[in-house]
Parts: sequence; C-alpha cells; structure tokens
Amino acid sequence: MTAAPTAPPPGSRTPAGPLSGVRVLEFTTAWAGPFAGRCLAYLGADVIKVEAPGHPDSWRGTRRGGAPIYYPESEPGEDPQNRSVLFNSQNLDKRSLALDLKQAGAMDVMHDLVRRSDVLLANFTPGVLDRLGIGRRDLARVNDRIIVVEMPAFGPGGPSSSHQGMGKTMEPAAGMTSLMGYPDGMPVLTGPALMDPVGGLNAVAAVVSALELRERTGRGSQVLVPQVEAAASWIGEYILEQVETGSTWAPDGNHVPYAAPHGAYPCAGEDEWVAIAVRDDRQWRALCTTLGAHGLADDPAFRRLDDRRSAQELIDAVLAELTREHDKAVLAERLQAAGVPAAPVLGGDEIAESPAMRECGMVVDLDHAAVGRRAYSALAFRHSRTPGSHRRAAPLFGEHNDEVLRDLLGYDAGRVAALRGAGAVADAPAADTDTPHVPRADPAPARTAREETSR
Repeated sequence: MTAAPTAPPPGSRTPAGPLSGVRVLEFTTAWAGPFAGRCLAYLGADVIKVEAPGHPDSWRGTRRGGAPIYYPESEPGEDPQNRSVLFNSQNLDKRSLALDLKQAGAMDVMHDLVRRSDVLLANFTPGVLDRLGIGRRDLARVNDRIIVVEMPAFGPGGPSSSHQGMGKTMEPAAGMTSLMGYPDGMPVLTGPALMDPVGGLNAVAAVVSALELRERTGRGSQVLVPQVEAAASWIGEYILEQVETGSTWAPDGNHVPYAAPHGAYPCAGEDEWVAIAVRDDRQWRALCTTLGAHGLADDPAFRRLDDRRSAQELIDAVLAELTREHDKAVLAERLQAAGVPAAPVLGGDEIAESPAMRECGMVVDLDHAAVGRRAYSALAFRHSRTPGSHRRAAPLFGEHNDEVLRDLLGYDAGRVAALRGAGAVADAPAADTDTPHVPRADPAPARTAREETSR
C-alpha cells in the first residue's frame, strides 16, 4: 500500500493526481453526481461546479435553513446553504461558479468554459442538457474534444426514461431490494448509502475510459451511465442465475449458503453488536472455544457446515446469549486472534474517531470559510506516482466566480460586472430559493433542470 492521503500543509506543494491537467464542468446535485465530481477532483482534476442562482445543488438545503441535523452543532446560522453538512461532505476540492444559463451573456461564458475544458458531468434525466443547449451535439461545435457524461436514473428511450430517481427508488428498480430481507418479511432497502456512490463510481470509470478513448481518437464523446443499470451490475450473479436456471434468490436474513453461523450478535451496551462469519469446521471450533462453549464445539450435530446451516436459528439464539456480556471490540479482537472472521459493528461517530481511520488517511481535516476547520471522510484511492489528495473544503456558493471569469477566461472587470448586472453570474443563491434536501418528483410537463435530476 502506498502512503495514505492527507491534506497538504498550508503553503506546501499539492501532490499531483493522475487527472492533473483535466478540467471538469460539473452540473450535478445531491449525492451521486457530486460524489463522482469529488472523486475526479481528488484525482487531480480541476472541477468547476456550476450552479444556477435560482436552483443551487439541492444538498445545500434552503435559504432559511432546514432540519438542525444537517448543520454543524445543529445550527443553520445566517448562511445555511454554505453550512450544509450534506453539501460540504461531497464537494471537496472543487471550485464554484454561479451561472444562470437563461440570462444574457451566460451562454457565451459557457462556451468559453467548454473551449478550456475536457469533461461535462451531469446527473439530469435524458434530454435536459440538450434543452439547455449544452448537450454533446451543441458543445461539439465549440470543442469537439469535450466529453459529456450523463448519469440519469434510467437510460433513454425506455418506458422509465423520464422517471426521476433516488437511491431508495433506484435500488428496488435494479432488483437489489428483492435480494434482502427475511423469508417471511417484506423486501428491505440497504438505506440511502449504497446506490449513489455506486452510480458515482461508475461515472468516474466512464470519465476515465472516455479520456483514454480521446487519447486514441482525438475526439470527445457522449457517455450515458444509467444508475439503475450500474446498480444491476453489482448483482450480476443473481441475474445470471435467474436467466440460466429460472431460480430466483430467496432472501434469508443474514444467513448465506457458504457460512454458518453468519450474522450480527448482541454485545454489552445498548445496540452494540459483533459480526461473525464461520466458513469451516476449524473456525467453528475456535469460535466455541473462545466463547467457552466447549460442549457446543463437541456436539456432532454441529460439526459440518450443512448441519450448522440447518440449525442456524438455534445456533443464533445460543450465540446471542454467549456474546451479550462481551465488549464488541474486545470480543472481535479475540475472535480474530483465534482465526474467526469477526468485526465490531461501528457507528458513524466511532468510525470518525477511530485512530486506525486517521492512521490510514480515511479522515482528513480541512478549513471551510463558513464552518471552520472540520474533519471529513477521505477517499481510499491509492496511486504511488500520482497520489492525488484532498486540498480544500467544499466551496461557498459562487466563491470562485472572479477566479474563473478573470483568471481562467481572461474577462476584464467591466465584463464581469456586466454579467453580474444581467443576473448571469451571482454571488449568492436567489433570495426566494427553497431547494429541498432531496429532489422531489414533479408531475408537471415542463420541468426545470433541478427538478429532472437523478440523485
């Protein structure tokens, strides 16, 4: 393993990433799209997040402030859209440009950006970029090397093409939800924390692949990454099993065919658990010995995996009584030392405060203009020659307007002022902005780009 990523000390040289020299225009909102942009920025790309003043990223929340849980110290403050924990967690290392494409002069700015950029990334439903005038066909007239990567919930042309998506809706649409739950219960969601990163990582792969293709052809391309299809790839073996045998996987709680016992067992304290997976007879004996259940280890009814699988409910009940007085971390350590796969089930606060997470670089401290110095979860990519890094916290809304317009595009002060006067560029979200944390469906036929987003 190479060295763990850390934030470079102030004034030091920032490590170059493998995408150093690549510029990305990011038109995304919420989680999956911003996560993809975050990964590209971590890998060294110059990611410019473009937000409309009237419709900023939905994860910024509302101008008046939302539920306290979304803000540091549960305090929205006077500037809640720059204090949102959600937004600030997924937009590290980016620059912010507040640009309203519907205002005079804005499309000229967009075209100038496209001439100097390599990738446009968006997570709208199919057709939105074209209606905004920034689809691949339009932008290729300005820069034929531009790569446009779209991340809709569903691909174009099908019966669900215009449907919006969130993690909690795309997961069942992909078939994943039917694989989880108990035999006599309803399907179970993994929660909101799987689908969006899966879609984001697939988009990162699409960007890198398209850049490689451009190296060989000299031309850009359009790439669609339907997030439901990306999710379906994670359960490919179950889909192939259904196609080949006609047999559908039946969920069985935490039980699996290749290990028994296999589950989470209660430990000392409230809602504290240890996860244990026993694959073979040696691990079974080691588990019983560690827990002092010598009679269980010697019982011929439980020596073979198939026998233990048949008696899992009984074994689970016995193990629950044996584990509930133990500290989860101590017990997991003892079981690991004995050769039994085991781990404590950690909460978010325990992960954030873990010395091990700090040591391996999975937590990094960064300074943010609105919330001060904070700890952020880092990315786990490791490159030896081009390590990449987290360089700065998420941007304030429109924080880099002047930097992009003057330094990158070369506009003089008069032109920048004119763009501000026309409303094409803004330094704060529109006063009446009331963007929800999670995009909501809108049945109206004429939808805005924000409302047609797939998270």
